[in-house]
Amino acid sequence: MSTQMNITATEHGVVRLFAIETAQTFAHAHLATALGTDTLDENHADIITIADLDELGLEGYLALGMGIAADEIEAMRPQIKALKNDVALIRSAAFMGQATTLTPQAPLRWIATFGEVPIDTSSTPIKTASAQGVLTGSPPKTGPSNTKVLLWVLAAFAFIVAVTISMLIRITP
Repeated sequence: MSTQMNITATEHGVVRLFAIETAQTFAHAHLATALGTDTLDENHADIITIADLDELGLEGYLALGMGIAADEIEAMRPQIKALKNDVALIRSAAFMGQATTLTPQAPLRWIATFGEVPIDTSSTPIKTASAQGVLTGSPPKTGPSNTKVLLWVLAAFAFIVAVTISMLIRITP
C-alpha cells in the first residue's frame, strides 16, 4: 500500500524528503512519475547525492540550505543518518500552487515532511540623529550644463577638422 499525500493549493513552506532507492541514475524527468503527479516544477525539486555534500552532510543542507528548524532535524536524526545514496527534496512551490495528491512509488520512499522557517524581514527603526527630522543645508553645486559641454566638444571637433584640412593642403602639390 502506498502513501498518499494531499497537497493543497495554498500550501507554502513545506519540504518533503524522499529516499531514492535505486542503483541506477535517477533524473528529474522521472521524479513527477515516481511521485504520481503531472504537476512538478523541477526548479523546486532537488535530487542530491548525499556523498556530494561532504562535511556539510544532509542535516547541514536541510538546516542551512533549506531553512529547516534544528529541532525538526533532531527529531528525524536517526532516519536522516541512515540515508546513504540519493535523496529528493521537494518544496511546496514545486506544485505551482495547484492542489494535487502524491502517491510516491518505487524507487521513492518518503522519509519526512519539514516546515521551512520563515525569514525574519522585520526591522527596527533607526534612532540616530541623522535619521530624524528634516534634512537641511545648501543644495549641491551644479556642474557645467550639458549645453556648454556640447559646445566645447563641437569646438574641439571643428579645430581638429581645420588642422587636418590645412595639413592636407600643405602636403598635396
